[in-house]
Order: sequence, then C-alpha cells, then structure tokens
Amino acid sequence: MTTETSASRADDFFEVEEVFTEHPELIVLSLGFASAHDPLDVLHFACGHQRSGRQPSPVEDLLYVERTDQSLACDGREVVGLTGYGDHIELRLTGEGARLLGLAPCTLFGFNAHPELRAPALAQIEAMARAGQPNVGLA
Repeated sequence: MTTETSASRADDFFEVEEVFTEHPELIVLSLGFASAHDPLDVLHFACGHQRSGRQPSPVEDLLYVERTDQSLACDGREVVGLTGYGDHIELRLTGEGARLLGLAPCTLFGFNAHPELRAPALAQIEAMARAGQPNVGLA
C-alpha cells in the first residue's frame, strides 16, 4: 500500500517529530508530533513482552494507548489496527477509541521530515506484534 492510497483514506496526517522507545519492562513506542492542540503532542503505545494466553484476556495483555496524559487513553479493544508501512504508521480506531484519544478514526503518522525516526518506530511495532498483539503489525 502506498502513502497516497493510505493518505486518501486517512482522516488525519501528522509528521513525526520525535520517537522514544523503551523495552525493559514494557515495549513502549512514543510518537511526538505537532497537532492543532499542542505543538508537541505525544501518543504512547505500550504492551507487555508476551501475552498471558488466558481467556478472556486480562487488561494487562492488551495494548495501551495514551495521548499526552491518562485523560486521553484507551486500550487495544478500541484499536482496529496499528500498522507500520515503509514510510508511515497507520492507526485505525473504533469510534469510541477515536473519541477517547481525540483523534480521527484513521490517522497516519509520517516520517518525511525525519526519515531516521522510521526504523526505531517500526522496530517497536514489530516487537509488539511478536509479543502477541493481534491488531499490531508491519505491512
């Protein structure tokens, strides 16, 4: 899928200005971007290194998503997909997830301004997929 194809379906597009990653206790990916609300908005994704395998899945098995602070947050049940492409990340949310995060149901995060940030961001998405997050992956 090309950026043009994704972008034509996206409701919002943001250029990634900063990427922060953590791996010790949780797999964390934080994307810094400028939005209409904040010149350095941040979206955090976090999950454990492996899922418990219990059904129904306990909350700690789910992907956690937080924008700026805990008042703008949801878990993986509201994430339709977090997909890393060669030149962008696509976040698809349910209507409730979009409301909770204050984002559009389909939001793209691009790396045109800082292509060097793409590799570490996509590596974290790949790690989340390997950790068993079913709605996270690379295309």
